[in-house]
Amino acid sequence: MPLYTVIAEDGSISNKTEAKIAKEITRIHVEVMKVPKSFVRVVFLSYTSGCGYTAGEQAPTVALNCVLRVGHSAQEKYDVLKRLWSMIQQLTGVATEQLAISLQEIPASNAMEMGQIMQAVE
Repeated sequence: MPLYTVIAEDGSISNKTEAKIAKEITRIHVEVMKVPKSFVRVVFLSYTSGCGYTAGEQAPTVALNCVLRVGHSAQEKYDVLKRLWSMIQQLTGVATEQLAISLQEIPASNAMEMGQIMQAVE
């Protein structure tokens, strides 16, 4: 059920790079969290050039947010975050101060996929 949303300034990430990022997010999530790759979703959203800010100043900020089920270990979440950070920086060249990544956990009972309420992580 993981849903990854990548938010970046319009035109700052090419379609080719978006495809690479989506494949890498999927690979990383599957390897660390041990879920079928068919459950991993990645969506790219963009904002108008000049509309991103960091510390109150205009900046080409990139955000990667993931909604996932509660139940993964602290080590799994740490590993995913570290691997995603490295991958995003490598593929986009975004500066450290312009990148934010978050994992947002929800109870499995608060999500549906393929017509079914999600089951808890075991």
